[in-house]
Amino acid sequence: MQQPPHDFGSEPVGEVSAGAELPTDDGDFAAKTRTEPNAPPDADEAPHSENTSPAGAGASPVSMTKGEVFSPQRALEAVGDRWSLLIMREAMFAGTTRFDDFQKKFDVASDILDARLSAFVGAGLMEIRRISGAGDHFQYALTTRGNNLEPVIIALCIWSDGWGVNPGPAVPFEHDQQIAAALSGSNERPEPNEARQNAQRESLQTEICLLKGFTVKVGGKPLDSLAAGSQRLLAFLALHDTAVARGTMAGTMWPDSSEQRAGISLRSALSRLDTPSRNTILSASAGLSLIDSVEVDLREAQAIAARLLRPSGEVTDADLSSRALGLLSSALLPDWYDDWVIAEAEDWRLLRMNALEAQSALLLKRGRFADASRAARAAIKAEPLRESATASLIRVHLAEGNQSDALRNFERYRELLRTVLDLEPTSLLTDLVARIHRT
Repeated sequence: MQQPPHDFGSEPVGEVSAGAELPTDDGDFAAKTRTEPNAPPDADEAPHSENTSPAGAGASPVSMTKGEVFSPQRALEAVGDRWSLLIMREAMFAGTTRFDDFQKKFDVASDILDARLSAFVGAGLMEIRRISGAGDHFQYALTTRGNNLEPVIIALCIWSDGWGVNPGPAVPFEHDQQIAAALSGSNERPEPNEARQNAQRESLQTEICLLKGFTVKVGGKPLDSLAAGSQRLLAFLALHDTAVARGTMAGTMWPDSSEQRAGISLRSALSRLDTPSRNTILSASAGLSLIDSVEVDLREAQAIAARLLRPSGEVTDADLSSRALGLLSSALLPDWYDDWVIAEAEDWRLLRMNALEAQSALLLKRGRFADASRAARAAIKAEPLRESATASLIRVHLAEGNQSDALRNFERYRELLRTVLDLEPTSLLTDLVARIHRT
């Protein structure tokens, strides 16, 4: 089992013998810790919030300013100290804001925690807010600039994956050979091996399957034990072929949460992705999207449907293949009941029924009666009360000369329509079977 990818050193690397000197946060072996939480900080330390209680516990700080003018240098200095990344990760992905909650989580000395939080405030990454109805207690809330550190935190998650028990195989690149040749003093440049490059691309190819259920495949092999939150995140992005703004995505996926909580949930879901899944996501100013190389079966099926329904009739042989029929016959994420999934699933159901009927008609023209019948039956399965789907199947039976099958399907549909909706078939259907009775 893969180790959690983002502990950032919360566990000690090794044991220290008794009596050995321990390095302080500044890397020196001289003891520099403050013995009192509200003692004045050192000159090079961030502003101290001066809690009124020894344990901090969110008590009122003297200063309520939001920090000095923001600078990237000061922000990087603030997050580079010991414990800082852990605290920032907890605030960003778990929504922790209270002093005592941070302390319970990490069991860190109150003076160290106070210094780190004060440094975040001073760097403009956090701001101090009064907790409504909690007297003189306050919380440390991430600012916009603090939230913008998310890509850095996630990048560190990716980096830390390599320290797990099973970090996975290294990915070879052609430039490795060029570097090796340069180090050996050789002037020969190895020619790229096209077969090996193709094999590498295939081994890294990622496919997200949304039809018949959710699956992620890397190199043709399904990823096991992908968390439910990660599945929802990848499914949402796979349903959109353009970048989705983070706020829009969070609000859609967590509609019952506040804007702040929804944003935290999104960041938490991103942080929990394993490396293969995380590498499929492109984060840009426009929002989140899948990288172009990721294949999505729904998008392939939608392209097939679009060609089948195009008035020009520019259909390829692949659009009439067994694979195309299988894709069009598959429901989108069955047994998923999120509102954003249900809406997309209904849109796909309507599109594929039209495409299946068009496919059946084209197969019928080519004399492929069995495949034409399969396409028509798939449309009927998607909506048994759809008259045009039943008409497609009856046309196939009549073309084959199977009048009894045509009449049987007509009678079955008419009985279903009467029972469910108390309606009669229209002339679209009755005219087809009327010729049978006349003959």
